[in-house]
Amino acid sequence: MGRIKQGQRRVAIANSNNPSNPNQNACAYSVAHTLYVDDEVRYLHTWGDMLRAVRKLWSMRSVASAVGATTGDLTVGAIRADLMKHAKKNPDVAAYVVRVDEHVLLIGKDGKTMVDTAPRKRDRRKVLDVYGVYIKPSALLRLTNKMKG
Repeated sequence: MGRIKQGQRRVAIANSNNPSNPNQNACAYSVAHTLYVDDEVRYLHTWGDMLRAVRKLWSMRSVASAVGATTGDLTVGAIRADLMKHAKKNPDVAAYVVRVDEHVLLIGKDGKTMVDTAPRKRDRRKVLDVYGVYIKPSALLRLTNKMKG
């Protein structure tokens, strides 16, 4: 995954679904805000932008193979049980960031949706990426301060 080119960035800003801040798409902003990293980067349009922002305060690792999401045919609804099993085996995970086509959402350790700006009653969106979010010991003090203030 390479960097986004300047022309592509202009298109992303022009097509942003966040009128109050076109530098950040609404779904990515909502996930980043919940994880206290919405102010860590200027842009939140691409998956790379999201990874860069979250990794400022958290450790973020792919758990796709651990939860069986490497085939590309698992849906958000189908992966929830696998995420709960993964969380039981890995109690240090705080949440999961899930990427689907043109969207990103945050799912908790309990398999329930924490943030989804386009919720579905029966979620059949195909999972493209799933990352576990873990507390980064080196950023714990900074994270605690952000949570307080």
